[in-house]
Amino acid sequence: MQLKIYIFIFGCILLFNAQSQVNDTLKVIEVHSKKDSIIKITVINSNVPHYVLDKNKLNELSSDDIGEALKFIPGTYIKDYGGIGGLKTVSYRSLGAAHTGIEIDGVILPNTQTATVNLSDFDVFSISKLEMTSGQVQNHFSTASSYVKANILSISSNLFIIPKNNTEINILSSFSTINSFQNGLLFQQKIGNHVSYGLQGLYSFGSGKYPFIIQNIDSTYSDTRQNSDLFNFKIKGAINYQKNNLKIHFNSSYHNDYQNLPGAVVLYNPYNDQNLANKKFNSSFIAQVKTKNYALGFNSFFQNNETIYRDNKYLNLQGFLENRYKNQSTGGGFIFSRFIKTETQKVFIGTDIKASTLIGTQFSESPKRININSVFGISKWFTRVKTQGNISHQMIVDNTPSSTTNISHFSPFISLAYLPFKDYNFRVRSHYKNTYRLPSFNDLYYNTIGNSNLEAENASSYNLGLTFGNKIKTITTETTLDVYTNFIKDKIVAIPTKNLFNWSMQNIGDVLSQGLDFNFLISIKHDVYTLNFTTNQSFNKSTDVTDKNSFTYGHQIPYTPKYTSSYTVTIGYLKTNLTTTLLHSGSRYTLNENLPFNLLNGFIDLGIGLNRMFKLKHQKLYVNFQVANILNKNYEVIKSFPMPGRFIKLKLIYSFSK
Repeated sequence: MQLKIYIFIFGCILLFNAQSQVNDTLKVIEVHSKKDSIIKITVINSNVPHYVLDKNKLNELSSDDIGEALKFIPGTYIKDYGGIGGLKTVSYRSLGAAHTGIEIDGVILPNTQTATVNLSDFDVFSISKLEMTSGQVQNHFSTASSYVKANILSISSNLFIIPKNNTEINILSSFSTINSFQNGLLFQQKIGNHVSYGLQGLYSFGSGKYPFIIQNIDSTYSDTRQNSDLFNFKIKGAINYQKNNLKIHFNSSYHNDYQNLPGAVVLYNPYNDQNLANKKFNSSFIAQVKTKNYALGFNSFFQNNETIYRDNKYLNLQGFLENRYKNQSTGGGFIFSRFIKTETQKVFIGTDIKASTLIGTQFSESPKRININSVFGISKWFTRVKTQGNISHQMIVDNTPSSTTNISHFSPFISLAYLPFKDYNFRVRSHYKNTYRLPSFNDLYYNTIGNSNLEAENASSYNLGLTFGNKIKTITTETTLDVYTNFIKDKIVAIPTKNLFNWSMQNIGDVLSQGLDFNFLISIKHDVYTLNFTTNQSFNKSTDVTDKNSFTYGHQIPYTPKYTSSYTVTIGYLKTNLTTTLLHSGSRYTLNENLPFNLLNGFIDLGIGLNRMFKLKHQKLYVNFQVANILNKNYEVIKSFPMPGRFIKLKLIYSFSK
């Protein structure tokens, strides 16, 4: 491993030195080093798989949260437990949710408690853009911790941007026929030309009851989903200052969430009497300076999360079980980039530090963890070859109730992209990345969940892809094709048990994941009419390769379908769009053994939506009407957690600006 690190650093130095020796006749082909173009979802000019969903695309997909939106990105598999407050986590190319970091406005969300983030916590109403990147994050101001992760989900919020108008107000109201309601307000005010402040509030509530039909071993069972009540309140305030090359942003948010936990439908019993309460406070400060020659960013944050889990039917002397946990994290860091002729060519370096503590009613001593993450990297053009590389380092001090552990780990990343034809937007790309992640506090210590014997995951990812884009008059096409191999040592897998709070954590051992992701887009525009068609196809074989003598050797790992796909067709006329979406997932196994009893059938989810924008002088009204799951199938993404059948959603957003 050390040899690989030295070779990688030596290669970066050679690349940098080579630039200073290149004759002026071998100038970079600037047409290929311009800012990456984005049409719809795929960034075809990226060295690594990179997808962008802007506000218009999120509206087109009728997504209420980012978990729903990510279902249309190739390679992603969303574990969805149903219900209006249902947990949603992302697995990208069989790398678990802990390998995908969530970055909001340039600051990565720390989560030593669970190592994963519930995607349903993030509503689309507050988002201006959503990006998913595998390999290396592409933002100049992303923190060093972002480079440590295998994948990064970057969220740009509305409050991070100084509005174009002096006053902007957005009011949201939505409801669905599965007893789900949401109301929101976004207010932004400019003070002069360089300062703005904003406030955002969102209230979600409902009973979440819906009828379902589920197939048991020898019969069909129907009932109404119970114990799905949700009361969720979020508020966020922000201040922005931007002048010339300097941008300063400060925000604080508070999130109060109470939800009942719908249980697994086992032995014909859908009822569960457990609930979960969360109180989250986040605050962050960001300062960014960008000139023609360099970009420099500073960030700091504080986070306090409180969780209360209660089981009202627990069989003990008290007649109930209540666990309380408080996870506090604080930290900060910097990132500096020196541009080489253009912004797409640079040398960068960064470091950040994070300290986390978990306080729980069951702990005699609170576990603590300190992470110091650093990165050094380079991005460089050589005529028609673009290289990107970095080496990240994690220094971790883990103070557990029983011991203290010090860990140091280097993780290299290298990518090469080649443009064989000067006049065609065709590219061959490849990359390698190593990722290392410790078990979370949840994995190790939580009641009925924790496994203190868990080993850290060590993953190596390889990718080889082709991208192509073309535009002829009014017809635009884009295609990406990537094949990949991931090898994960000591993979940690969470297996849900009786409800959404209680899991079983285990190291499977070694996992080999091989797959293919394909994306195709065609967009046709004629006068006032538009037609967009997008499809994503993903094939994934992820098997246990720990021990050839084991009865699970060569078996597909739990909750990993071998095939998933999505299709989107949008027909537009002036300000009106009709969109049809289809999601298809193949069958998957619920446990390590690939036995018929553990097989969970695949599913198809077909939806259709109609949206229209009405405009007046200073006002706009956006109306979105959707019929979800037209086929009315109560499929299961997770065993014994039936999803809603056919239901209707209506969303109204009123906007005022002046």
